[in-house]
Amino acid sequence: MNTGTRIVIAGLAGGLVGNGVLGVIFTSPPVHALLYDPALQSALFIELTPQRNIPLSVAGLVVLSIVHAWLFQILQPSIPGKNWVGKGMFWGGVIWVMYWLFQEWFIYHTLLGEPWLLNFLELAILLIGSTVEGLIIAYILGRSSSAQKSEVLSAP
Repeated sequence: MNTGTRIVIAGLAGGLVGNGVLGVIFTSPPVHALLYDPALQSALFIELTPQRNIPLSVAGLVVLSIVHAWLFQILQPSIPGKNWVGKGMFWGGVIWVMYWLFQEWFIYHTLLGEPWLLNFLELAILLIGSTVEGLIIAYILGRSSSAQKSEVLSAP
């Protein structure tokens, strides 16, 4: 399978599963109750977030995950970690820092007035989804890359 195809598959798989995990957690009754509690949450957040087009948002995030996979493929030699698990954990952290941390601060806290405590709850959940995405991308791209290198080294 060529590299471009593997990148697209890694991004789609990482994006779909990572966002699926986020969907399950964010829609769970205890988390949803906390995030939409008027005593804790900003009125603007409660008013605007239910109006999101969830399928379109998730589709955009999955496409963005293809970019994450492409960047992983390019940066893989310099990503810390001895195997795909270590590289995937690190890459999940990079995704979290570069995307979700920014979004929570500039959109949810600054624009919608979400309180810090709820920002931290969301960031903890988003770290789980990012880690899942990073691990899947690394499994598909990092593992096969290591296998290819060992095949080249063992060739006669």
